[in-house]
Amino acid sequence: MNPRPTFTAMARAWLARLAGSGPSATAPRCDPALLRQAIEQVVDGVDPRLRAVPGYARKLAPAVEQTIAYFTECGQWLAAPVEFSTRRWAGDPLVRALFATAAELQRFFSDDPGVRAYFHDRPLADEVYIGLGVTRHEQHGFGVAMSGEVIQREAPQTVISFSDYRLFGACDNEQQLRQNIEQRGFGFLIGEALERIVEQEHRAHGREHEQQMLELRLRGLMQKQGAMDSLYYESHAGLDDEIARLRARLLREREALAPDRGDATLLDGYIAGICAVLADPERYVKRATVRLRIDRMNIKVESPDASADELTFSEVTIGSRPPRAVILTRFPRNDLLAAGSRLDEAQQSLRP
Repeated sequence: MNPRPTFTAMARAWLARLAGSGPSATAPRCDPALLRQAIEQVVDGVDPRLRAVPGYARKLAPAVEQTIAYFTECGQWLAAPVEFSTRRWAGDPLVRALFATAAELQRFFSDDPGVRAYFHDRPLADEVYIGLGVTRHEQHGFGVAMSGEVIQREAPQTVISFSDYRLFGACDNEQQLRQNIEQRGFGFLIGEALERIVEQEHRAHGREHEQQMLELRLRGLMQKQGAMDSLYYESHAGLDDEIARLRARLLREREALAPDRGDATLLDGYIAGICAVLADPERYVKRATVRLRIDRMNIKVESPDASADELTFSEVTIGSRPPRAVILTRFPRNDLLAAGSRLDEAQQSLRP
């Protein structure tokens, strides 16, 4: 039995139909079934009581449609998958820039629980598609350089480096991996909408709806946790603490306050807050294409005439967090280190 398609999968089918229908097409801006499914995902993520608001789907539709188009475009915008393997290390400048040696690359992918679980569960799979998130750094300083035949010992240099490597979303093919990233971005935006609602309602009503605000705040953090945990290295540590504090506070509020069922005005305010965020997704999830020219030491090459390796990759900025390079990768089973060999390496490293 085929699994129920995600709204991002449906979005791709919708865009494909529009692309093939020509300029005279009379197709709607968004597939109605796709739009309904996305709206219900938003309502479930924010507050199911929104279904009691007359015309809630109609009110949410324009903003949700804007978000669908944006994240579908983001998923398509990411560069094609790159094979990260010992075979490709020497010949691909991006792979070589991210990993100092082929052995380091092999250990990193082999040590990832998602990669190992994927190959364990699929004994016939030859490769895994998986997202790689890293943070790019540019360190400015001075070093040795050649200017024609003259050695410059205090030449200004910019060294490119990467840190906080994280793999996420192991799956069967490129399309699934892109959809995974699109869905996580959509989930983050729902969390962002919840935070904006909480801020707005707290300013307007103070403690009058404290319990509802705590519940919304908790849902928002959990939405963000699911989206960012896959991309940002150990980003969930602070969120876990805040979620635990909110849960304890919510229990105290439930004991102190009588149940409040909310009213139409309050829920209409929620819808307005959701629409304000979803209608402007690029404000909260930004994207950029980075192009660099570097030498074999990862030093940035400024002169267009000098020999250099050219790197092109995608960077995403989620909320106020630092930009992250998001690279679609393919890792072959042939490069997967056996569990025994990894244990032997660890034992040897402990020997005097």
